[in-house]
Amino acid sequence: MPQSFRARLLIPLLLAFPLLAQDAVVERVQPYPIDLTPEFEAAITKGTRTKNGRPGTIHWTNFAKYDLAIEVDVKAARLTGKGTLRYENRSPDEQRQVVLNLYQNLMKPDAQRTRPIVPTKGFELISIKVGGEKLRSRVSDTRLFVTPAEPIPSGGSTQFDIEWAFDIPKAGTAPRMGHEGEDVFYLGYWYPQFAVYDDVEGWVADRYRGNGEFYMGYADYEIAITVPQGYVVRATGALQNPDDVLTEKQKKAIADAMTTRDVVHVVDQDDLEKGAQTKTHESGKLTWKFSAANVRDAAVSIGRTYLWDATHAVVQADADGKPAKLCEIHAVYEKNSGDWVRAAEHTRATIEHNSMSVYPYPWPHMTACEGIIGGGMEYPMMTICGGRRPQGVITHEVTHMWFPMLLGNNEKRYAWQDEGFTDYWTAVCMQSQSKRNPGPRGDVMSAAAQIAAGGNVVSMRHGDSYVDDDFGFASYTKPAAVLAQLRGLIGDEAFLKGFRRYAEDWAFKHPYPFDFFHTMSDVSGVDLEPYFRTWIFEAWSLDHAIAKVEATDAGTTVSIEDHGRAQLQCVIEATFADGSKKRDVVPTQHWKNHVTATVTFAGKAIAVTLDPDVTTIDVARKNNAWKAEVVDEAKADDKGR
Repeated sequence: MPQSFRARLLIPLLLAFPLLAQDAVVERVQPYPIDLTPEFEAAITKGTRTKNGRPGTIHWTNFAKYDLAIEVDVKAARLTGKGTLRYENRSPDEQRQVVLNLYQNLMKPDAQRTRPIVPTKGFELISIKVGGEKLRSRVSDTRLFVTPAEPIPSGGSTQFDIEWAFDIPKAGTAPRMGHEGEDVFYLGYWYPQFAVYDDVEGWVADRYRGNGEFYMGYADYEIAITVPQGYVVRATGALQNPDDVLTEKQKKAIADAMTTRDVVHVVDQDDLEKGAQTKTHESGKLTWKFSAANVRDAAVSIGRTYLWDATHAVVQADADGKPAKLCEIHAVYEKNSGDWVRAAEHTRATIEHNSMSVYPYPWPHMTACEGIIGGGMEYPMMTICGGRRPQGVITHEVTHMWFPMLLGNNEKRYAWQDEGFTDYWTAVCMQSQSKRNPGPRGDVMSAAAQIAAGGNVVSMRHGDSYVDDDFGFASYTKPAAVLAQLRGLIGDEAFLKGFRRYAEDWAFKHPYPFDFFHTMSDVSGVDLEPYFRTWIFEAWSLDHAIAKVEATDAGTTVSIEDHGRAQLQCVIEATFADGSKKRDVVPTQHWKNHVTATVTFAGKAIAVTLDPDVTTIDVARKNNAWKAEVVDEAKADDKGR
């Protein structure tokens, strides 16, 4: 960040919060500046990025179009597919090579992985052609490098025809997808997908190792899925041929669901017992067709034992408060699945809350699927979740529709930028549904407890570089707590305004962490570079402590010590005998050259608390409170006699 900007932000802080002169000046370790990468600096120079966090005036994002047709052999658990993939080069650079991801190669016996699997043959590439001619191609691990006969010019496009197949792994033997016998199939990373070519680094195609997730470009999808009749299919996108695959009852139920807040049963237990889950065809097969616009991936759910519920969410209202935009909400789950009977309600609540709080949900439907994996996984317009009490995991996975589905960051290199953001907004959403839920405060307390136990790790690290449970803490709990703490630092208005601008600016693009840092600093008017450096790049801790309190009728003096390395403002609250409370703040700037602070309140306090709203990741909260000794006057009088 330019020195002039930092100085401009610092002056009002010094005026608002004068240093406490009575506290000794000391030298403290300061956070390093956040150095932009040479590639990011070059993007700013070229005009595709800016230093205030907004996309540059000539920002661009490449695009693709997929026309995919697959058939699933449910007995053999095998997928065969063919497709036409069009790559649109909207960059100013000529493309002499194109990179595609073959994520199923994670399953090959010799693949390097960060988690255990049961090997398969991986992705079986049958052919790749342009205009009927086979292309030169090379498979390296989970990546396919293709050399077109002619380079793709800036503003041009090339169409690839691809055929492939793979054996679908059993549930529990592969991450994020699989099948449960012949009953339920969930397909993730099931087709060859173009890697991202962005304005900062060009081609970004890290190998898929299993832990670090995905960096994906935006595209339009046309998908045809052929399965035996009786299997309900849900997928990313809107169903294009309901007359071919749904019964009259099901079509009516879905239509009804768009007119009532009640949950409507599209497929109930009676339908399952009668074998009336879908329409029938003389071939014994049905082809379900879906279309999706401007999404970064596509997933497919196939089940013959699924119950199917539907309702709708109100995404936006007009000036009179009437629904202006609706979103179909679907939930599919097996019987005896506990609270999954409320899955559609949980999904609706999340869509509506986040549409109001962050950015309006932009797609036509959202489906929550039960089964396959123990936790949860997100795909555009689709989630797969396990467990009998799914509210929390559904809320989390649906919140991923904003991070990274809408804001398409690199999940491998910056997992905290989507998982941490999702964890934070999940907590906010859950608290909005029940005040008994601790909300973001829960992440703050959890993060502080783990740091106090010696479990602090750096968040700014590639997702495949962590060991044991470090990934979860560094990517989920810690950054969620860091956001809650940031909100306490800059206030609700600046925090929400900053997040909404970030979402609006970077929707359907590829924000880097620097874009978020710069946005929040620009909107809040506070130099947040030291803050993000401390909490995202380092493993420093915070520990403010009450050293001494002197309370007399003349006033209450509170002495505070800073035992940690992280420097952050300290809010002090004094409570008085009449129940009134007063607050004061020792600003972050004070701690830059001090490890002690003294604050005086008028009047005699009976209690003092540091961080009364529990917004800071303070590792030793027991030393944050003081209470005056209560003297029993009767006993004191007896003792005096």
